[in-house]
Amino acid sequence: MGIVCGPIRWIEPEPSIDVARGCLRFHTERGHGWADSGVKRIDVMMHNDHVRAVGPYVLARPLEPSPHGERWLACHSQTQTDWILHEFGPLLDKCERVMVLSWLETMETIEHAHLPKIRRVIDPGSSRIWAAEPFLGSEDGLLTFGRLVDLKGGRMPPHEVERAMLHILDAVRYAHARGLCHGPIGPRDLLVDRHGSITIDLYGLRRRVEGLVACDAELVRDEVRSVAMLGYWALTGLEAEEPRIRAGRLVRRLDRVWDDWFELALDPASGFSSAEEAIAALPSSKRAVEPETRPSGARTVIERLRTAWSIGSAAVGE
Repeated sequence: MGIVCGPIRWIEPEPSIDVARGCLRFHTERGHGWADSGVKRIDVMMHNDHVRAVGPYVLARPLEPSPHGERWLACHSQTQTDWILHEFGPLLDKCERVMVLSWLETMETIEHAHLPKIRRVIDPGSSRIWAAEPFLGSEDGLLTFGRLVDLKGGRMPPHEVERAMLHILDAVRYAHARGLCHGPIGPRDLLVDRHGSITIDLYGLRRRVEGLVACDAELVRDEVRSVAMLGYWALTGLEAEEPRIRAGRLVRRLDRVWDDWFELALDPASGFSSAEEAIAALPSSKRAVEPETRPSGARTVIERLRTAWSIGSAAVGE
């Protein structure tokens, strides 16, 4: 079920500005970050005669649009919480509207930490389709994974890359198990919240709008491979194109397991057939099983000495 609310209404500017300012914790004294995030400053918004609201959501300012429509930073007037309000605009044809509504209905059944928690906001008085999800950004707006890598100088350390890929692959694994696919995932498809958690933005909507519902083995393989391409790019700063330089030659002291993982994951013919396979082969997963299957050299020496001592003690006793 969607969130049922009344039609769009116009409310008095001063109370609305106060609500928005208090709820969204704006820092108007900060001057950086706004241009890059596609966000208007709140002091610009305050010159408007009215602030629009959709049901309980007070629209505070526009965010960078998604490929499918406008996005707004909004405040829930009752819970005083921050939300992203999606406006799937009036230019949708009848078929596209049906597909967007179908996708929203599907997403209401999805519960995963790294997939959108988006719900429809029903507005009988508008030709637009509205949907809301918890706000994932900061006062600077939304942060994509691509922008995060840029802010870090074009590269990320191995442990952060692996954590990011684990977030994405686990979301992909969950979605594929339910017959949902997104297609190749790029850095702009990923939103990073204030705690470093990644969400795949509007997962599956692009394919649904195009009328593509099937999720076959080839598409699954391509989607998993795209995550590996993201990981290689974030780790090395280079696109994962042939001829490809081994990551170990570009990143100092990189565990060789990474090269083995990329070699398999980026192979278009014989790469991982599922996200679950890719997760099981990640460097941290491999290291976790190594102590059980391959004892360290020091431990082997200790065991041999212990055995020799036992044999020697037994011989003396006789």
